[in-house]
Amino acid sequence: MNTKILFLPAFLAMATFSFAATAYINQIGYHPANFKELTLFEGGGNVEFVDASGNTVLTVTPSEASTWNGSGQSVQLVDFTELKTPGTYSIKVNGQVVRKDLKIANDALDGVSKALLKFFYYQRASMALDETYAGKWKRSAGHPDMGVAFHSSATGGSGTLDSPKGWYDAGDYGKYIVNSGISTYTLLSLYEHFPAYFDNLKWNIPADGNLPDLLAEIKYNLDWMLTMQASDGGVYHKLTTLQFCGTVMPNEDVDTRYVIGKSTTATLDFAGVMAVAARVYEKFDATFAAKALEAAKKAYVWAESNPSTYYNQPRDVATGTYSDNNAKDEKNFAAAELFVTTKDASYALQGAYTTIPGWAEMNGLVTYTKATHPDLFSDAAAAKDSLLSAADRYAKNAATGFGVPMTKGDFYWGSNSVAANMGVWLLYAYYLSGDKKYYQSALKTLDYLLGKNPMDMSYVTGFGSKSPMHPHHRPSQADGVSEPVPGMLVGGPQPGGEDIGKNEWECKDYRVNGAPAKSYLDDECSYASNEVAINWNSPAAYLAGAIQAINSGHVPSFAAEGVIALPKTRPVLNTNDGAPKVRFDTHRVFIERNGIRYDLKGNRLGAAGRVE
Repeated sequence: MNTKILFLPAFLAMATFSFAATAYINQIGYHPANFKELTLFEGGGNVEFVDASGNTVLTVTPSEASTWNGSGQSVQLVDFTELKTPGTYSIKVNGQVVRKDLKIANDALDGVSKALLKFFYYQRASMALDETYAGKWKRSAGHPDMGVAFHSSATGGSGTLDSPKGWYDAGDYGKYIVNSGISTYTLLSLYEHFPAYFDNLKWNIPADGNLPDLLAEIKYNLDWMLTMQASDGGVYHKLTTLQFCGTVMPNEDVDTRYVIGKSTTATLDFAGVMAVAARVYEKFDATFAAKALEAAKKAYVWAESNPSTYYNQPRDVATGTYSDNNAKDEKNFAAAELFVTTKDASYALQGAYTTIPGWAEMNGLVTYTKATHPDLFSDAAAAKDSLLSAADRYAKNAATGFGVPMTKGDFYWGSNSVAANMGVWLLYAYYLSGDKKYYQSALKTLDYLLGKNPMDMSYVTGFGSKSPMHPHHRPSQADGVSEPVPGMLVGGPQPGGEDIGKNEWECKDYRVNGAPAKSYLDDECSYASNEVAINWNSPAAYLAGAIQAINSGHVPSFAAEGVIALPKTRPVLNTNDGAPKVRFDTHRVFIERNGIRYDLKGNRLGAAGRVE
């Protein structure tokens, strides 16, 4: 008996020693000049980074361990920013190799940032996806949406409505104005902030005249949204069937489609988006821009006369509701964007600051707009203060655990979009302040989405060492292709369990008690954790796209002094051969040829770094 008692602790000690540490990383890769961090679980001692030749090129001591309340794990953060040479590395902990897929590359995020944007092409309604653009995910056209019937709830509608184009909202085939609103705005703002970068960026989608790819994709949805405005200015809430269809391809869903409801929230979302579109598209298509602005003004007038026409789901309809019985934030949003576009003081409403936006909480977008237009809004300083105050909280949260700004309470339906929107918020804080802590926290948020999370997986389909293979997305489920459509951000872990049940089509319980960040299931049944949606992809696309633009030397025109594209630690290149070289100083990226410096627009710079 005594022998057994003495033997058991020794056995357990040996077993514990044999456990391998887990290193959670951005599985897509890190830019050489950016901040870099991984999360270590059950580690101990230093972390070694080993190159392809077997040489240890960097050794790092992890931070003190702390418990992250999102997963209940005691973890350490490892800052390996000094690893700058492009390549693929192995990670050793306690002499054991725990990963072999750490990538450092200048174009690390290029593929995934384009894929997050191309997702919207795969969501197009009313058109076939040709193999030229869609590859093996090609499909026949579905939902032409010509001659659509008006549901009895669509007041003022008679006869039928031609309402083609637009994006499917999520894993289903509905088209919803409210969710299209915030999604389209987010992509428009990405272009508006980095026009020079996106004017030249392509990702293999059909051309639309002289429009850059990003604006061509957005316009496909704007064209649909414009069809949903009634002659009185009000905007219909959605276009769907009465019930969700089964797991079929778009062309196989032949149930009758209806224009359903008319709402103040949809109308104001529409107004705000069209106001942004008017100023963004003006230099490409003045006629379209004028049409968008006229539609925005007309919608705003209708909403002022109908301030509380809220959407109530009819009894015979079971598709997504997007119901919201408070239109004050939508009015603030529409008014702010109309004011920026028109400079008409009647739209200059006061107040309305909040934290991260969502389809039912548009004041976050108002905060962005006011804080970035100090020349227009008298309360811009208050909006900026509100934005930076929230960003400070997010940056503090990102300094521990898995480096994501989220806390336990942030894991609800669509938690990955919560993370992405926090990352966007942090970028705005960086633009406005120049404080690199916000940029680093935004980078860490993207790292979380791309693999540095408790599930040790990239949440974007088709990217990473491990990524979702069975999203709740009808085309991916029904197309016969083993891999899902690439570039889709799944909703992510959350403990609600709305899809759990005893029916054959429901999920078994996948929740982890006390660990919402682990409550995720990669299964088609899990619409509560593994569905996709345009309002989840859009902030992720902004986050990755903006970081790519910054790494390419672009910053928004309203950015504060000190916002830089790359750290000054980038190596200075030899310029003796007379060829143009990219160089970096503390404040800016510039080109040097034969000892003369130029900015990225070709302007000659003097000794002080200013245009001569």
